[in-house]
Amino acid sequence: LAQVFSAVGLLGPSMAQIQIMGEVDKGCFMCACRLERNFFVHSVGEHFEYDGNDEVFTRRYEAEAAARLNPSEQPEDEFQRPLPPVDEVLTELRKQLEERRRAPEESRKRAAVIADQYKRLRPEVFTLEPKHQLSPDFIRIASELRACGSRPTAVNDCIASLCKEGLLRMPRQGLFIFDVLTPTFCGELVEELDHFKASGLPKTAPNTMNRHGAIMRELGFSEGLLDPFVAEYVDPIAAKLLPLQAEGLDSYRAFTVCYDAADGDHDLAMHYDNAEVTLNVNIGGNWAGGEVTFFGPQATRAGGEQDPISLSLACGEGVLHSARELHQAEPVTAGERQNLILWCRSSPVRNEQCPMCCGAPRLVPTNQHAHEGFTVPN
Repeated sequence: LAQVFSAVGLLGPSMAQIQIMGEVDKGCFMCACRLERNFFVHSVGEHFEYDGNDEVFTRRYEAEAAARLNPSEQPEDEFQRPLPPVDEVLTELRKQLEERRRAPEESRKRAAVIADQYKRLRPEVFTLEPKHQLSPDFIRIASELRACGSRPTAVNDCIASLCKEGLLRMPRQGLFIFDVLTPTFCGELVEELDHFKASGLPKTAPNTMNRHGAIMRELGFSEGLLDPFVAEYVDPIAAKLLPLQAEGLDSYRAFTVCYDAADGDHDLAMHYDNAEVTLNVNIGGNWAGGEVTFFGPQATRAGGEQDPISLSLACGEGVLHSARELHQAEPVTAGERQNLILWCRSSPVRNEQCPMCCGAPRLVPTNQHAHEGFTVPN
């Protein structure tokens, strides 16, 4: 397997040592950077790179620690506090790397337990029923964008018409707000998620930044609900609104996030997503604060080309944006809110460049629960 990937230039020379634990599924891959980068050590408050080589890490770490003790080597506009002993940091890094290597198999096991033991409260929410679940405006947006053809003038005219009728809002270039789900379905979906939460069955954090929420594939929402939702609605909409990012959305990762002013995640730091296109839909709650602030594409952030803009979403409303858009969730100051997030991926785009390490993807076989949307060329 490693020889095949090396032949197509997608597997680096050290990839044989970088692998997950457990079984893999055919055609499912992650980039090796998932097992090498962005390890956040809370005691330091910083991210580190670590590939399991303690000797290399120690050498680099100790050089950085020494530099921080020398004021002349610190940036003039940035104070960097002294680093703790390397053994303390390495202990945390080894733990996190082990967790990441085990995560795909543990996700598979949770999904199997849930499929076997979970008694669904509302079985109907696991199957797409457009007339009941989707906003009529959303259905119309998808229909008109699908039918308008591919000529840029026709697409622009269609978008302008949808905006004029109030079906689509564009607070600035690259951000699109529209109704997605009916309030009734949002309530039913939240009931199901609350029912699962109370079941006591195994669950995990939806991603490395949010602690509270659910991974929709593990709960069984993919095949009947989200697979057709993305293919029949999100893909044709994104193809016309964000054509540079969406060269066919052929995979996705869906999860919910919960923000609670009293007990839980209050906010989320600035970040971009491991996707090409993100759809963020509010599915319920009563809260104050909690806007989502957008800062512009990652590549233009340093130049300050766009002013930040903060958006609030009503129940059932969603915002579609490039996953390269830097954004953050502002603090929820009262109450709680819950959102459904879809990281939609396009293999023709990400096969050229991994969005997380910004390099050519170095593929590591994984299973469907940790698949990042990369494909191997024929």
